[in-house]
Amino acid sequence: MLKTLPVDVFECRGSPYDVGYQLATGYKKVRRTRARWPQGKLRIGSFDIEDARRTLLSFAPNIWEELRGIADGLEITFGEAVAAFSNGRLQYPQRGCSAVMSGGLYGRNYDFSPRRYDRALVAAQSTGSFASIGFADRYTGRVDGMNERGLCIGLHFVNEAIWRPGLVSILIVRILLDQCASTEAAIGLLQRLPHGLGANYSLLDADGAAAVVEAMPDRLAVRRGDWLTCTNHFQAGEMQAANRPNHGSSKRRLPPLEHWAQNPVDAFALFHLLNDARSPAFHHNYAAFAGTLHTMVCDPVKGEMLIGIGGDAAPQVFSVKAWTGGSPLGVDRLKGYLGGKDAKIFAGQDLSGAEFRDLNLASARFDDINFVNAEITANCNFKGMRLAGVPVEELLAVYRRTRGETK
Repeated sequence: MLKTLPVDVFECRGSPYDVGYQLATGYKKVRRTRARWPQGKLRIGSFDIEDARRTLLSFAPNIWEELRGIADGLEITFGEAVAAFSNGRLQYPQRGCSAVMSGGLYGRNYDFSPRRYDRALVAAQSTGSFASIGFADRYTGRVDGMNERGLCIGLHFVNEAIWRPGLVSILIVRILLDQCASTEAAIGLLQRLPHGLGANYSLLDADGAAAVVEAMPDRLAVRRGDWLTCTNHFQAGEMQAANRPNHGSSKRRLPPLEHWAQNPVDAFALFHLLNDARSPAFHHNYAAFAGTLHTMVCDPVKGEMLIGIGGDAAPQVFSVKAWTGGSPLGVDRLKGYLGGKDAKIFAGQDLSGAEFRDLNLASARFDDINFVNAEITANCNFKGMRLAGVPVEELLAVYRRTRGETK
């Protein structure tokens, strides 16, 4: 049975307070009591409102005022709003993401858990900031988006082993969208901001300048190129020691992204390369915070975004330029299918101890499967089956010869 994934679209214009109030009341209208905890109730650790005030007033005073609007819109105290949505002391589970920047396009898959997904696309035009359209995380944060100047940004979790007081990554993405008109401006700001956790930031602007900024609380590296790809590990030599020990999945996602980057296609073709449920860049492990929830392809010159929810989606076209000029988006909800529309894709399920009999698996494909202690018994037809590119029949023939068997 297909599982649908709805995403609400919110349009907010005015002062920072107005944007916060409109967003909060918009959430309340469609989420009701869930509006106060858009990702479910999360543990808040040691929290210092004065530290939050100093940090936001230093780097993003508009967000401090936006929090006042959120508090009034949700009918909670300002202190409660700051604690929950200033993004300072909350749990941040690992999440996956892939991006490709090539041929003047920015393509991106966001992989996470549907239970902890804000399910909110926010168009915001706030006084004193660049207008932008992006996916929200806990009201004030963004995981990706594009602003009115054509700057495209995506967040890629890397490592939280080293933590220091500072700004968390979802808030940093928001600050870049609000304040930066180009990739170089974003790099300069990233070099000045205090980073609380380890993350990659993929960037592309309207001049075609691409970069990946790899940031830890204690160091930072910048990768530039005519084309670039980015997943969930550091690639710069001086940063690799900070990678998580187990980041094989992140490395395995790079080859197809690199192939697409070196052979650029148009925006719709890139969208389908990323969003097809059978794509090597599309992931189904939703139970482990690693299932693809949305795909975004941006053309910063045209000021357009192609957005699809779930897999095998028909992309919705959004014009950041038109919206900034006052035109409504014309849609208040997007809907997609978790894992895509193909019922023959099975992923993200714990099948340990399962027994399979009398199945036809012709042309089936297996990726990222743990076969520890699995047993394949008699009456199995391996004709044409390959393991890591090697025909199984050849492997069995070699094995039989080592055993001195003739068949």
